[in-house]
Amino acid sequence: MLLGLSDRSLYIPAYCLSLLVYLDGQLEKLCRIPMGNSFRLYSVCANVCNAQEGLTQEGQCTPAQICCLCLKHHISFYSNLGQSISQAIISNNLVAGSTGEAEQFFAEKCKNPDYSNAFLDSLNKMRINRENCDFALEVGGETIYAHRLVLTIASPYFAALFKNDTKEKATGLVKLEDNDVSAVKTIVEYIYSGELPLTEENVQSICTTSDYLQIEWVKSECLEFLKRNLNATNCLQLRTIAEKSPFEELYECSRNYILANFVILIDKKEWLEQTFEVIEDLIKDDKLLVHREENAYKGVMNWIKYDLTKRQNYLAKLTRHVRLTYVRTEFLRDHILTEIMLTSDPQCNQFLNKAFRYQLTPRAHGPSSAQRNRNGKFLVVFAGGADITTDTAHRNCKVYDSTDNNMSPIPDMLDCRSAHSVISLNGKVYSVGGCCDDTGKTAECYDPVGKKWTHIAPMSAGRYDFGICACDNLMYAIGGCSRSSVESYNAATNTWYTCPDIPFAVNLFCRAAVIRHSIYSLNRRSNGITSCIRFDSREGRWHNLNEMPWRLTNDSFEFMSYDNSLFSIGRNCSRLDIRTNKWEAMPSMLFERFGYSAAIIAEDVYVFGGTGTDRDYINSIERYNIHTNEWTVVDSLETEVYWGGAAVISGDFNLN
Repeated sequence: MLLGLSDRSLYIPAYCLSLLVYLDGQLEKLCRIPMGNSFRLYSVCANVCNAQEGLTQEGQCTPAQICCLCLKHHISFYSNLGQSISQAIISNNLVAGSTGEAEQFFAEKCKNPDYSNAFLDSLNKMRINRENCDFALEVGGETIYAHRLVLTIASPYFAALFKNDTKEKATGLVKLEDNDVSAVKTIVEYIYSGELPLTEENVQSICTTSDYLQIEWVKSECLEFLKRNLNATNCLQLRTIAEKSPFEELYECSRNYILANFVILIDKKEWLEQTFEVIEDLIKDDKLLVHREENAYKGVMNWIKYDLTKRQNYLAKLTRHVRLTYVRTEFLRDHILTEIMLTSDPQCNQFLNKAFRYQLTPRAHGPSSAQRNRNGKFLVVFAGGADITTDTAHRNCKVYDSTDNNMSPIPDMLDCRSAHSVISLNGKVYSVGGCCDDTGKTAECYDPVGKKWTHIAPMSAGRYDFGICACDNLMYAIGGCSRSSVESYNAATNTWYTCPDIPFAVNLFCRAAVIRHSIYSLNRRSNGITSCIRFDSREGRWHNLNEMPWRLTNDSFEFMSYDNSLFSIGRNCSRLDIRTNKWEAMPSMLFERFGYSAAIIAEDVYVFGGTGTDRDYINSIERYNIHTNEWTVVDSLETEVYWGGAAVISGDFNLN
């Protein structure tokens, strides 16, 4: 707003003009007050009067004193304020005049970023020191003090308690008899701090207590914590507690985990201690991931024999849910038909006869029941390798079907590769690095839908005889001959990223495997030491494990994982239990091989191809049963596998 002043115009902000008008009005009113009515000022200027000489401490004075002092003070106050504002306006306009602009005030909303934390911290200190606490919670023989208002805001349970005329409201005490004292303390601390420490030991009691107190966020966090930490040890227990409130939403989650990880559960105590109803519910499910149907049989027999006296009566009821017609012929013949408990039970004997008849004539007769075949389909992709005679790398590719024991061709790679690594990730096959021309850095990907190989981004360093694995949707290339560097590949961005180096140079040979979120690398060094190290992808650093005993070492090997064990397959075979960090010897392969490939299929280790000491190609396939600790020859290959790469594909893979 502009105000005329001599020969120039001044910019006056609206709030300044309003204040000047107000002051002018106040001065006019004060000057018009008659002496006899000066007492009217007392109600509006008592604070001012109290500050003047001659007034009492309580603010009592005579009308004459009020008139003299108050009028004098107010008129002086308003006049001085008006002059100050006017001078500021003129001064600001003089400054603004030099730039052609005038300063303005803008409204601001200020926020103290630490106010909430400081407020909660002060409240919590008051609770701890029992300052102004007006309510108590009695649980487990202990008394926890708090503030009603805080409890009301945090918990609908307490809000309802204090809203109504209850005994607890009147006495200032509530007894939580059926709750865990530690859980109640943790929740009260959360209410005052916003922090909720959860562990495997306290999460169930905190979840139950939060449900009782109707604190939904805490309950939700507990349930999500349990879902994130489902494992082979607790999944069966969580399925049981999920039948009760407040854990209902855990039921499907835990049950699906059990169905997907059935094979690693059937030897555990948690499985053996389940009720008949739980075992039957799981064994009959079409979604049970048995890998091979004989595992369903093992699960039933393990449970029956754990308490044979009480459980033998359930044998026929459970055996009827095992799809015996889909069990491998050799297992049916060597293990099931020799089980006296089954052959001596009339009903079970009928199941066996029907299965054996089908096994004898599998093409002429299909299964007479409508039971679904739950056997997993496992394919092994072989890519590249070297010619036995010339050691020249090639780019040939084939797929082995372990279910039907047959081999099918797929398109050849774009580059010739040997001593490279092959892995499957998200339904695709990746062939990386190797020895041949410039392929040490390059990598390519096979898409079974498009049925073709395409190049992907190259690595930053060339590698051969290196480890490769997939962890948390990333592909890792680890070490290699004379290499200590590590890279990870993100398929979504087609980019390689640098990872922490392994703590020494791998001078000769390296392989890698994964157990849960950890990557394990087995490395053969030039000093003869074979070292195993672990990389946690979440914390980003390497940890040393026990070195392999000298008597178990090999110049080259294949390396893989199953459950809590790592397997080194070479001239000397061994396994490392990561729980005890101890190496132990395994039986040797039936044939001494060099340049072979190996993979885990279901719960068995398969070894393919290679050459013998006489450099002749070995076409047999050996299988190591992890549970029986035995090697057997199961098939022969129609193609040569020598210093090539191999990767297992589970599920559907287009071979047509």
